Amino acid sequence: MRIGIILECSSKGPDAIIYPYLATLFCATIQISNGDVITLNNKPNLISESPEIAKILLNSGCHYVFIIWDRMPKWGGTGNCKDDQIEINSGLDSLAVDKGKVFLCCIRDMLESWMLGDGNAINAYFQQFSPSHRLPQFPDYKSSVEQSQPEEKLKRYNKRYNKFSDNFKIVKLISDFDKIAKRNDSFKYFKDCVEYICK
Repeated sequence: MRIGIILECSSKGPDAIIYPYLATLFCATIQISNGDVITLNNKPNLISESPEIAKILLNSGCHYVFIIWDRMPKWGGTGNCKDDQIEINSGLDSLAVDKGKVFLCCIRDMLESWMLGDGNAINAYFQQFSPSHRLPQFPDYKSSVEQSQPEEKLKRYNKRYNKFSDNFKIVKLISDFDKIAKRNDSFKYFKDCVEYICK
């Protein structure tokens, strides 16, 4: 089964690596080619351009398309997932796209937010850079309120943190994505959608 993924990040953004990785991790039959991952550089572009790109991906042979963006930063919008979804759905309707084949995944607040749900993975990743002393345990942030401003929390824990070089490596150390899903409902929605089409 072939899927397309449309993202608001740049082509070098960690989202462009992590979400295809997770999709194939959660469903072994999913296939994603490089041309099926489309990055649009910012949220306004995603909201305005993703409906047409979704139609192109479906017409090119993708069975499903995931449109994934972070709730924050607002990029001049309201920062409300429902508002973004209304705009994207309006675009899909205007192009007569089969919305049963398109999943809108607004991540609260951003990719790094759900990463905070597994402190063990974050601790294990940074511990390798400090072999001579034991780092304090990074806590599990279990609610959407606790998971706000995640990059600041990661930088306070380790000043060397860089999302471009570190995020994917941290994600690969996460052993229990069900735990992550229980702690971030937007991640749960993404995971559930992948598993749904995998049945």
